[in-house]
Amino acid sequence: MRKAWLLSASVLIVSACTVGPDYERPDLALPEEWPDEIAEQMDVGYDDVVFWWERYDDPVLDRLVEEAVENNLDVEMAAARVQQARAVLGVSDAERYPRLDGVIEAERENPGLTGGETESEFVVGAALSYELDLWGRLSRSRESARAELLSTAYTRDAVKLAVISDVVTTYFDYRAVRAQIETTEETIGSLIEALNLERSRLDSGASTELAVRQAEAELETSRAGLPGLRSEAQQRRRALAVLVGDAESVISGLDDLGDQGLDDLPETGHELPESIPSDLLVRRPDVRAAEAFLVAANADIGAARAAWLPSVDLVGFYGSGATSVGDLFTGPATLWEVVGTAAIPILDFGRRQAEIDQAEAARELAELQYRGTIQDALVEVGDAWTVLTAADERVQAREREISARVEVARLAERRYLGGYVPYLEVLDARRALFDARLTMSEATRDRLAATATLYRSLGGGWQPGEGVSAESD
Repeated sequence: MRKAWLLSASVLIVSACTVGPDYERPDLALPEEWPDEIAEQMDVGYDDVVFWWERYDDPVLDRLVEEAVENNLDVEMAAARVQQARAVLGVSDAERYPRLDGVIEAERENPGLTGGETESEFVVGAALSYELDLWGRLSRSRESARAELLSTAYTRDAVKLAVISDVVTTYFDYRAVRAQIETTEETIGSLIEALNLERSRLDSGASTELAVRQAEAELETSRAGLPGLRSEAQQRRRALAVLVGDAESVISGLDDLGDQGLDDLPETGHELPESIPSDLLVRRPDVRAAEAFLVAANADIGAARAAWLPSVDLVGFYGSGATSVGDLFTGPATLWEVVGTAAIPILDFGRRQAEIDQAEAARELAELQYRGTIQDALVEVGDAWTVLTAADERVQAREREISARVEVARLAERRYLGGYVPYLEVLDARRALFDARLTMSEATRDRLAATATLYRSLGGGWQPGEGVSAESD
């Protein structure tokens, strides 16, 4: 009994000798805080921005995002990859435990030329096989499989975040086109009134044929732009249909999307989630996916190194064997066998060393990719803030321009009615006001899209650990 305990303890001690490097996060030269212009806007807690798209207070947008997460083909493919990685982890888990197989053999043999009698043999039993994980090869393989599962899960969440961002920006594109359609329709209505007025003035002798023709031309110019805008709106609707994964709506468009412009959306402001640059390591799913991939590559080195060391396999068999079926499971027919096999690498012409070199090179590449992902994340945050700031300034400038254009149009109309300027000056003022309102819609859309891009670059408002568990879809 004492020898058995000593043997068991020895096996456990040796099994604890897992070779290969343990993972340590690389030293990263991250800034301690964001630039002042960004940090000043960070006054929102994590809980307030988990579903950042809800800050636009648009039920239609909320529904589109929900449907996209559930039905988008890219998201579904990413989820399928998670299932595949989970199955690989299941295989790695199973390899660490003994394997039990049932064995049934039936053999009948005639010795032929030897002149012997025909012989029969029947065997029924169970075989138990087990590989001692002396150097941690199986443990490292499981560690790698689990890290790959996490990497796949985080990649899935990165795909979700990208799809959500695309839905939000495409929705804003649609709303902007709708706003331009509304502006064009309003302009057409005012031009029709102006044309009717000029015709009345022509009948009374207060206007000229040239002014009437100019008013007609301006009206038709505005009408000519309307079909293109309506076509673009339908294209945006179908693009949204593709993003939300609704096959029927791909052709027909989203019939219940509505015809609202951008004026109905609330002013979201620039309130950002409280964070520091290092929070990107736990909030951006693409960064977490890159680190999980690095963990897997690091574990593969240990598994490759363990292949250099001796391996021990244990096989046990217990059953019954006899020359006739009726004699099975009787005392004399009992069979048992225990076999221990040790394999020691001697010569493989460099194959194992090449596998180690390959694993180490893969680990180095994974670390470079991890560092590159972090650098890209920092650049994306800075670029997104720059774009948002510029878009905000552009909106403010366009607002001032529209105020000025409204006044110019009003003065031009007064001067025309007073006989000081030709009707062409009125048309020019109205055309400039129309163009300014169209451009204002684009500027508003760009600002809304810039806020979405900024939230995406900051990790999409995910709480640390939220939505990226490898144990669930």
